[in-house]
Amino acid sequence: MALRLEIVPQKAAVVKREESVVAACWFGPFVQRPYVYPFVAPGGLEVTRLGHPLDPLSHSHHKSIWIGHHDVSGANFWEESAEAGRIEVRKTAVSAASGVQVGATFECAWVEKGGRTLLEEKRTLIFVDLPGEELALEIEVELAPPVGGGPVVLGDTPFGLLGIRVARTMRVAEKLGGLILNSGEAENESACLWQHALWCDYSGPVPSPGPLPEKAGEAVLPAVVVGVACFDHPANSPSGDTLWHVRDDGWMGPCISKGQPRTIAPGTSLRARYRIEAHRGRPGEAGVDGRARKWRKG
Repeated sequence: MALRLEIVPQKAAVVKREESVVAACWFGPFVQRPYVYPFVAPGGLEVTRLGHPLDPLSHSHHKSIWIGHHDVSGANFWEESAEAGRIEVRKTAVSAASGVQVGATFECAWVEKGGRTLLEEKRTLIFVDLPGEELALEIEVELAPPVGGGPVVLGDTPFGLLGIRVARTMRVAEKLGGLILNSGEAENESACLWQHALWCDYSGPVPSPGPLPEKAGEAVLPAVVVGVACFDHPANSPSGDTLWHVRDDGWMGPCISKGQPRTIAPGTSLRARYRIEAHRGRPGEAGVDGRARKWRKG
């Protein structure tokens, strides 16, 4: 039976399983864009990280799990800089405070550098406790121009809406056993980049929690293979699936407007749904394909 979760309103929306933190959504005046960190697999293993391990400055916006877009009518809501826009949380509400499923909603404003709101967003995060201490996160985003505003175009870009930065040791480029696999059974960046897929999975070894070695050359704690899978809902794209931006250097994301700019007219909205799961083992062992296909029917 799945263990009970609890969502606690603090400086972030913190999700606990019993006394252990398994996830948190961070936001506020010092956060340019809300993000989820940590996101914990069985055994307390973190499958995501903050920033590119080898390029922390230019990839500071790679914060674990985040929503953004590189071209919103010309404004950048993907990177974090003085020139980029801000996704400001204006209102929050806990929809389910405890149980096997907990959730919160966020009313956000996408504000460009000059102070103009280009989009209003309602975001719903639902965390689901799965058997064996696995964890799922359902994300639903609804974007609409503000009342009185004109049409908004999500431009042709591979950056948006969702990004996931995985743990360093899971990276294919680390050559420790990291693996990218998609629903077409393609492997790694060379076969998965810019390909249509229903889902994509990143798996690899993550050291058990514990102190780091005190001296160079000392043995590290044993690593366990875990993974993070991302499911794309068929309603997100006119074609029913999507192109994926996936890299051996440790990140993946479904592209909502690469090759097909999306216009959101006044009085309408664009909705997108995703599910992210932290699981044991490789995707085949975890039954990721069956899970994804079942969820996509919902």
